[in-house]
Amino acid sequence: MKQTFLTFLFLTLSIVVFGQANGITEIRKLYKETQDNKSTYKRLTQDDFENSSEGGELTAYQNSTEVRLIEAKYYGNLGKSESEYYYLNGQIYFIFRKDFSYNMPPTESGYDSDKTTLEESRYYFWNNKMIRWITPDGKYMDSELTEYSDESTKLTSWAVEFLEMVE
Repeated sequence: MKQTFLTFLFLTLSIVVFGQANGITEIRKLYKETQDNKSTYKRLTQDDFENSSEGGELTAYQNSTEVRLIEAKYYGNLGKSESEYYYLNGQIYFIFRKDFSYNMPPTESGYDSDKTTLEESRYYFWNNKMIRWITPDGKYMDSELTEYSDESTKLTSWAVEFLEMVE
């Protein structure tokens, strides 16, 4: 009985890991396709002053039928964020986020752009579910943590909101 359970557990985990790996492979193909065709997409830019103290900007890239990419830039007193939201059939499949932190506000005399730090995060989604989160230090976030679930919910909400704002 114990052997049967262990075999079942191994097979189940193998299917989950294999499915996730296939999802990542497909996401990378879709990402490359979007990047390769980005220059041919219709581009729409609009200001967004509701989601940041210092303002922001959304730029949508649309092929002949749908929005495929939204670039979101938001500015703050002590930094800025730049995020790329990738879509297929109205669903998010990848988010690449860059957060820049300044040593002090750029309007201050001690501001030094060389002291700006950058943190990058990558989020992979498949079938409306976040399947991987790569943190700024290059580690995979544990999907069992509450923080993972919270981040997934927040990002999915933003992805929907941004898409509604540009359509």
